[in-house]
Amino acid sequence: MYRLFPSIFFLISVALLIQGCTKEKDAEALSFDELNPVKGSEQYYEALRAYKKSDHAVCFGWWGGSGVSAIDPDMTTRYEGLPDSMDIVSLWGGIPTDPAVHAEMQSVRQRKGTRFVLVIFGSGVDNLRKKNFPNLPVLTSIDSVAKSIADTVAKYNIDGFDLDYEPNYGDGGIFGHGGGGRDDGGDVYTQRLFKALSKYMGPVSGTGKLLIIDGENERGIEPYIDYLAQQAYGSSSFSALDSRYRQFGFDGVLPPRKFIVTENMQQYGGFGTTFNYNGVNIGSVTGMAMWNPSQGRKGGFGGYIIESDARSKTPTTYFYLRNGIQIQNPAPVK
Repeated sequence: MYRLFPSIFFLISVALLIQGCTKEKDAEALSFDELNPVKGSEQYYEALRAYKKSDHAVCFGWWGGSGVSAIDPDMTTRYEGLPDSMDIVSLWGGIPTDPAVHAEMQSVRQRKGTRFVLVIFGSGVDNLRKKNFPNLPVLTSIDSVAKSIADTVAKYNIDGFDLDYEPNYGDGGIFGHGGGGRDDGGDVYTQRLFKALSKYMGPVSGTGKLLIIDGENERGIEPYIDYLAQQAYGSSSFSALDSRYRQFGFDGVLPPRKFIVTENMQQYGGFGTTFNYNGVNIGSVTGMAMWNPSQGRKGGFGGYIIESDARSKTPTTYFYLRNGIQIQNPAPVK
């Protein structure tokens, strides 16, 4: 049930990589000099981008430092300081508007293939809808706010949208409260939102832009989303993660490769909470990286407030995320 699934494409990309260095960590800095981060060769970055495009379990995280107003010499707060092999960053701290910071984000996008997505609560989307389209019928206004979100993604040249969807955990607004539920076909307003967004992003759009829902899930949206990033916070065993997949994947309606499990690093740190494996506490972040449901490979693993892992095990930066990436997609031994 809990096998690891190496990516064939990853092995190919790393084969290219090891022509110039023995391991990925030889090219990317694990302990950054604050002013002069180590950068790999173009061959390294080409292989890294190929890996990001391959079929593999991703590393995903919400980053609270994303909206900083100036370049900081401390690499653990920088876009350049994020793990090279990290796939998707949800911009929890906001989209950077400072020109230098925005330029660094774009450089990371282009050289490393890291993707960055806008994140908004469901209630936030509803507030935008009411503010900008107060005189439109509800369903029409949902289509309009979806277009506005797509325009924002295009304006800042980022890679998609992540809806923080928590109607049963206190988030207000119409999404999650639109006359539907899990037992009667789902919420019509949330379904309308994702159908509208799917014109501009997600797997049916053909644009290559990501469409993600996090927190809870919603009936009827599975064709439109790339991933559900499930807040599996505090999970302490494989069986607990199995239960999360059954509940939020609607007993297999959501394919396992669209299911990402994440830990609350703000609360538990980079190691995570207690997670027992063969009598050893390996930590929940490592446990999430190791786990796969019985139905097949998961979509990936990650964390909330990933900067909590930046200095969790010095001198290596982002030790547990880096370790989890290798567990999910192990590099071949030379």
